[in-house]
Order: sequence, then C-alpha cells, then structure tokens
Amino acid sequence: MRARLPVLAAALAVVVACAGTPRGAPAGASDGAGVSRLPITGLDGGTTALGTVLGNKPALVSFWAPWCEPCVRELPQLERLAQAAGPCGAAVLGVAVGERPESIGPFCRARHLTYPQYTDESFTLADALGQRRIPAIVVFDRAGAIVYKGDALDARATAALDAATGGGCALR
Repeated sequence: MRARLPVLAAALAVVVACAGTPRGAPAGASDGAGVSRLPITGLDGGTTALGTVLGNKPALVSFWAPWCEPCVRELPQLERLAQAAGPCGAAVLGVAVGERPESIGPFCRARHLTYPQYTDESFTLADALGQRRIPAIVVFDRAGAIVYKGDALDARATAALDAATGGGCALR
C-alpha cells in the first residue's frame, strides 16, 4: 500500500491542477519585469525571453497542456480572441507547460491554431508566476505589469485584456 501512495498523490495533483475552478481576480498591477526575462521556447525549439515576445503590447497568456480537457476546450475561444485582439494592438499567447515543442507543434497544427504557441517544459515561467494549476490565464499591460490572473478564459480575463488595450476593442 505504501508504494501506491505516491502514485495516488500524483494522480490527485493532476486532477486538482486541471480542475479549472474559477478563481480569477485582478492581480493588482504587479511588476512583471522579473518574469519578462524568463525564457520560453517556441515551437521551432528556439528560446527567447517572455518580454521579447510581449514587446510593448498588452497580452493574454494562456497556460495549458494537451492532456487537460478544460484547456483543450478553451483553445477555439483563445483563437477567436487572438483574432479580435490583434487589430487592437494586443496579443494572445499559449504556453504549454511541461511539454516539448515537438509534441505541441503537431497538436496545434491539427487544431488550426494560429496564435503564437510556446512551451515551458521545466515550469520555469509557470512557477515564477505562481501558475501550477491549468488552465491559467495571466494578462499583462503594455508596460509588462501583470494586471490579471485567473484559472480560465472568462469574461473577467477578456475584460482585463480589453482594459489593458485602453478599452473599446469589444474583446468581451
């Protein structure tokens, strides 16, 4: 029985991490400068800093994994949001946690996802943002400050991205 306890604990952690219980709240405009230097890996295998990817535009970053059903259900909504956000000068990014680029690339292509996808195989960025549960959403303003953290793509997340653009983009 003792040998099974770690396996059961790990299975429970996965179920809890993927539960998607809404808990989104404004983040209080915390400084994202520390995380802007952290690396993320593109689907081509190249690594860059998050701040380089974000540039000087508001962005919604979705943390997800292909085995997480609530995450996969959000992907079409994120695609539509990315299409609406682009003309407003905002970005939507996907970050697959615990995954390798060579597995995420085919997964995203099969689902016709056009918004940028990255991986965080070792959870470096996710841990720095305190986002070990997935799905998870983090919204950054133009200055790279975190203005929202939540569990899923919902009205609060899109309202935070809309506010970060200056409003009027009808992202809600």
